[in-house]
Amino acid sequence: MQLIEASIDLFAQEGFWNTPTSRIAKHAGVATGTLFNYFESKDVLIDAVYRQLKQEWRAHVLAGFPQDGALKARVGHIWFRHIDWGRRFPLRYRLMMQLKLSDLVSHEMQQSQEAELAFAYEMIVQGIAAGELVDVDPAYLGRIFYAQLEAAVSYATEHSLADMPLTRHITQGFEIFWKGVTR
Repeated sequence: MQLIEASIDLFAQEGFWNTPTSRIAKHAGVATGTLFNYFESKDVLIDAVYRQLKQEWRAHVLAGFPQDGALKARVGHIWFRHIDWGRRFPLRYRLMMQLKLSDLVSHEMQQSQEAELAFAYEMIVQGIAAGELVDVDPAYLGRIFYAQLEAAVSYATEHSLADMPLTRHITQGFEIFWKGVTR
């Protein structure tokens, strides 16, 4: 875990390409050879960092998830918790997003993370089938949801929103999104 935390710190500060494994090991307080006992390459380490960030994000987002709640309550829960995590952990959030958009995370890791989020895709499919959501390709609707979340986190972070202004921002953003995707 020390190596992953050191990697998160340095990748966020200096970028992936500018951070040699020797610097990561030094930052973690271990010998460079020790790093390679746990991670056979920098690519494997990057996958481990991405997995760690996604696991933290997922645990935060799903805490208290209303499994049997109405569609709006379930989508709203994800909305609120995602923005909350991004605002609480901006460094980790930015790094997770950079890794997601980069070509550094292995295809296998991307697929395994997508599989863990299959429940969200199923919610969209079920919402469309039930006539609650607009009838468009579920993957497209998922991308719209994600883009709106990104905009909300970015705005909240750039404007250092907290407390009531943050709550108002999240609530208003969700209502705008919900009106745009429901029938």
